[in-house]
Amino acid sequence: MFPPSKQVRWLVDCDSFYASCEVYLNPKLKWLPVCIWGDIVIARSYEAKPYGIKVGTPVREAKKMLPSNAVFLKPHMTKYGQISAQLMSYLSEKCSQVEVFSIDEAFFEISGYDTMYNMSYERIARAMKHDIKKKIWIPVSIWLWPTRLLGKMFAEIYKPFWECVALSPGRIDYELQRLPVADIPFVWPQTQKKLHSTCKSAYDFKVLSYEYVRDLLGKNWLKVWFEMNNINAMMLGKSEKPKSINRTRSFNPHFTTKKHEVRSRLLDNIDKACEHLMDVKMSTRYLTIHFRTKDFVRFGYDMKLPYHTNDKLLITKLARELFEKITFGDVVFRTTGIYLWELTSSRYLQWSLFEDTSKADNHKSLNTVIHSINKKRWRWSIRLGEAKPRRKKNELFELEV
Repeated sequence: MFPPSKQVRWLVDCDSFYASCEVYLNPKLKWLPVCIWGDIVIARSYEAKPYGIKVGTPVREAKKMLPSNAVFLKPHMTKYGQISAQLMSYLSEKCSQVEVFSIDEAFFEISGYDTMYNMSYERIARAMKHDIKKKIWIPVSIWLWPTRLLGKMFAEIYKPFWECVALSPGRIDYELQRLPVADIPFVWPQTQKKLHSTCKSAYDFKVLSYEYVRDLLGKNWLKVWFEMNNINAMMLGKSEKPKSINRTRSFNPHFTTKKHEVRSRLLDNIDKACEHLMDVKMSTRYLTIHFRTKDFVRFGYDMKLPYHTNDKLLITKLARELFEKITFGDVVFRTTGIYLWELTSSRYLQWSLFEDTSKADNHKSLNTVIHSINKKRWRWSIRLGEAKPRRKKNELFELEV
């Protein structure tokens, strides 16, 4: 009735991402049970999983369950985000139609790549996996399936360090017959009760008729049914353009009254916001710097830019001018951030005859080079300067505005 989709969907999923990042940052942790924790375990390495450690396990219990050489670390979300940005940048260069699903997962379309490179999809997946491990140092698993939902289903089964290619109808049906209905994403207990008499396996749900699914479960469930039948009908990734960009960081638990510390944190936020702006190929017309005190009092300053731009040098310069309006004294700062709004695509900007864009043109090449280096190395490999710059592990040099 419905023709199957001809696209080939590729899901790349990092293996134990947070723990793998910590091993990358400190190779001495390799082969040790590693747990990332707050009050509970929020991530663990594959060496910790055989001891029964799960996400949500209280730390006190986890320490009793693990051997004495286990390592417990607080999360370093900024560093995880940097490594994730490196991975997504790498994949964007290799594939088309990037759909970022989470910090460590992304969908791509690679239809026709087997013909283009004269290689089977299995060889492409294996080569890509080894190349990622060599260049970014993070182990990944790769799945090639006709639809996003099928890829996501089997991603939870075949891990870690796996490459799985299932494009033939026979292979897909064989795998679905092995899975219970509960393993289909979005099939909650109430839906399982409705399907109890007709479906024992995921394959049983796939072979239900279009009309039966529509009448029993409703129109929204047809998208799941289509995906199970190799027809792309769902968007699981985040490929839509943002309407605004906001980056905020807290000083918690060590609040501050020092001007250079507040300015340094604000520059961090500007770097992140401008990188995101360039990633999505958009420009902003307004910027707002905002702050929150220890007593949760909010205040900020905004400015209309001379034209739509994603020029990090210009945005940083104007944000620092706004920053100088702040009177420092006994105010204790809790958070600081930057908000970019009224965004538009950078590809279709129409300049006014009365606007001077010479500076933007001069900065464009420099911004592109800085962005490219930071994506391939670290976010702060080249960083806009501050009054008292802090040296970072992978920093190349400071660039003063």
